[in-house]
Amino acid sequence: MSFPVPLRILLICLVIFCPAVDGTLEQNILMAIVKNLEKQLRGQYALAFSVEMEKCLKDSKYTGQDLITEEVKKELEKNNVYQGDHLLAAKPKKISTNNGLYTEHAEFRLQNFLKNILKKEDRCVIYFTVNSPCMEKCLKEDGRFNIKTSLQLLEQEKLKAFVFKKYWKDDKDPKAVIARLKEIAPNLPYYQCDSECKAL
Repeated sequence: MSFPVPLRILLICLVIFCPAVDGTLEQNILMAIVKNLEKQLRGQYALAFSVEMEKCLKDSKYTGQDLITEEVKKELEKNNVYQGDHLLAAKPKKISTNNGLYTEHAEFRLQNFLKNILKKEDRCVIYFTVNSPCMEKCLKEDGRFNIKTSLQLLEQEKLKAFVFKKYWKDDKDPKAVIARLKEIAPNLPYYQCDSECKAL
């Protein structure tokens, strides 16, 4: 069987040159990024960012050293949501109301801006939060502050990962947390990256 020249070129690219992209990022890259974030930021925070696709694939040496600029740090110190072309960052924020104080979690604060960094051609998306999303607010089915929209938007990306370091201290059943995450967005890859990175 013979193929037209353009189709033959495409087939050669697919078989030989073009890396397969199956929605799974290299875990060693995720671990390197988390380690670099730990060196630059403290406390609880959440980040969502996109980088060139090749930085997320096998044999990449990407470590995320370029992610946290002085501008990002300054915005976080002022407790603002940092909004860049390819990166969002936030820390929790206490809000005063007539009913007292409540805390907007970092993950929730990113939600309204997440679309701005998604659907970029030839880029992979990584969402990192120090602590896993909490069952009480972030993952509550009908909660005002849940992050279902964020998880389901991330799920639609071609190459993506949702990463956290530790389980939130008030959630005593890790299996329940993961089950809830997968119930909301079953096709989103989840990773815990602490001393090592593992798929969940």
